[in-house]
Amino acid sequence: MRLKRFLAGQVRRVSVAFCAATLMSANAVQAETVDWKTVGGWDVSFYTNSQGCQAFALFEKNTAFFIGFDNNNDQLTLDVTLLDERWESIEHDKEYSIEVKFGNESPWTLEMDGVVMDGYPGLNIMIDAETDEAALFIDEFQRETSMRWSYGKTTLGRYTLRGSRVAFDEVVACQKSYFEALASQTDPFATSGTGTTTDPFAD
Repeated sequence: MRLKRFLAGQVRRVSVAFCAATLMSANAVQAETVDWKTVGGWDVSFYTNSQGCQAFALFEKNTAFFIGFDNNNDQLTLDVTLLDERWESIEHDKEYSIEVKFGNESPWTLEMDGVVMDGYPGLNIMIDAETDEAALFIDEFQRETSMRWSYGKTTLGRYTLRGSRVAFDEVVACQKSYFEALASQTDPFATSGTGTTTDPFAD
């Protein structure tokens, strides 16, 4: 069975705009995954628990890879996660020094946190999306055709990045759509266009 089924749960094919409205509801307490688009072998979705859009790929030997955004606390971060059911020794919240190399570019050394998601162990890092570091990471991810992940002298895996450019372009489009949907939510208690209001709390 595909690993994503365990991670994403029941997927609903609805618009991100609808999801944004749903998030306003007090009943929206359980995490949902909203499909955005499938492109170049990548599934791009909106994750309500992180208020962010991510691209997902399942590589050989059931290694799952996610890259996209987390917007919790109104702070946009680049969220990168690698999961593999074989990595049973990974400890939740323990820090691991991981090397990532995109194509022939200089390798990255990432201090990643151990995570367990729906029973699957893996590694996660959050990078401020406004930084040059995040911009360069995304650029190399989109531009190169492969990536290699290593822990110490052990190669965790070599993975194709075919379709990564269009996939992350869709992540950006999805996130932009979400922000636009949030911005379009109207306040029924706001001052009307006539310049008058019966709201005693309005300025």
